[in-house]
Amino acid sequence: MNITDLRNAVNGIDFDREKQRQMILEIGAKKKPHRYIRVLRTAAAVVVCILTVGALSVPVRAVVDSLVRERMDSLPEEEIAKVAEQIKNQSTEANSATREYTAGEKERRGKLYARYLNGLFPEGDLTMVDSEEEAAEHEFCFLTTTGVFYLPVNRELTDEEILQKIDFEKKQDYAVQEQNAERIAEREAKEKEQVKKVVASGGITEERAVETATEYLKQVFGLDGSGMELNHYYNDPDSAPAHVVGTYCVNWSDMGNYDYYYFWIDAADGTLRSLTYSHDWKGREAARPAVSEAPGKIAGIKKQAQSFLEEKLEIRDSFQEVKSYYRVNVTDEKVSTLIDVLFVGDGGASFLVECTWTGEVSDFSVTTKEDYEERLQTEVQTSVDYYRTEEGREVKIEIVEN
Repeated sequence: MNITDLRNAVNGIDFDREKQRQMILEIGAKKKPHRYIRVLRTAAAVVVCILTVGALSVPVRAVVDSLVRERMDSLPEEEIAKVAEQIKNQSTEANSATREYTAGEKERRGKLYARYLNGLFPEGDLTMVDSEEEAAEHEFCFLTTTGVFYLPVNRELTDEEILQKIDFEKKQDYAVQEQNAERIAEREAKEKEQVKKVVASGGITEERAVETATEYLKQVFGLDGSGMELNHYYNDPDSAPAHVVGTYCVNWSDMGNYDYYYFWIDAADGTLRSLTYSHDWKGREAARPAVSEAPGKIAGIKKQAQSFLEEKLEIRDSFQEVKSYYRVNVTDEKVSTLIDVLFVGDGGASFLVECTWTGEVSDFSVTTKEDYEERLQTEVQTSVDYYRTEEGREVKIEIVEN
């Protein structure tokens, strides 16, 4: 995932502030962010890693598409070095833009990105400027000192301009990867040795994990991965958060439309331990009810969560209880964007399904009631502490169970 897409991913992913604060704590405790992804709402966690430990500590997704790779490999070394230096010297952690894409630009970007991967490259290069005064002279350019794309004010981007932006973002991705090639190679070699041990002890191969995740991608979302970028890796015990240790993370990114699909497959037995999907954060925000209206929506959301388990994941177990949890910021009179529905199993194992207020499922994971409730309490306390230390105010957050 390139640097600009990291920020765009945050704009396309909605997750509660208390969960973001918890991620920061977990990353800080590990000291080695590796490829931290989870309740993330996917790529947002990568941005948290950048903010916490610095961009170069985060492994960058490989530019694996052959045509794009050939294009990047053919670039002069001086150009790549210059792009890497720009990234290093930017005053912000990730690229931004002077305005959001219009609906039309978003739609065209999705289509153009797919064509870019198939070899449709821009005819020219993105205009680079080094000062705000220079930027004011151009309708479309990139300010290298701040990492800001200046977009046209009174018109939409042309197809050529969108392609130039995509191409430059790929160059940034490639530059950071090349600058960290030795560290990446060392990490991948270590992972290969760990995977060998997993397989030798009776676990599944990484290739089998990809096959399993592909089956779930089709089963749950009706997709086969076409037109998306595939990435996968093993979560090793030395650097991954506890809840994903011993899994293969297999993920697909539709960078053109900012859709992300993540699956965590247990390396020991090949079962699905967790999945998450990110899309349409604005829709989720708009669907958030008033505090007084929230209780009336819970029964319907529970039914939709159970339907997801039964129809999408073919889990039709008997449960001791089905409970919902959401957070209420009493001070600001706001409910959390997501509702957690916990299906408590007879043998201790439980299934957590996280939904929007419209009932759309964004996350699934295997857990226990004790572990989940402990994590929930920690997330709330982390959020309260954040408001106190970062915003200088006391905020009361309650957990509502049903």
